[in-house]
Amino acid sequence: MSNADEKRVNHLAERKGFHLEKAGHGKAHGRFYLMNVAEGSRMRSGVADHEYSFSLVEAEAWLSAYSK
Repeated sequence: MSNADEKRVNHLAERKGFHLEKAGHGKAHGRFYLMNVAEGSRMRSGVADHEYSFSLVEAEAWLSAYSK
C-alpha cells in the first residue's frame, strides 16, 4: 500500500471520529492502530495475533463497516 492509500484510510478514519496511527515496534510493526478520538482508546481489530492493530486493508474494511 502507498502513502496515498494511508492518507485515504486516515481521512476515512477522521470522518468517523478515529485517528489512524502507525504501530511501533514488535509484532505490530508495519501495522496501524485506530484510536477513538472521543475516548482516547484503541479499537479492537478482531484479527488473531493482532488484537489491536490493523493492516490498511483491515482498517479500511473495519471503518467501512463501522456505524455509530
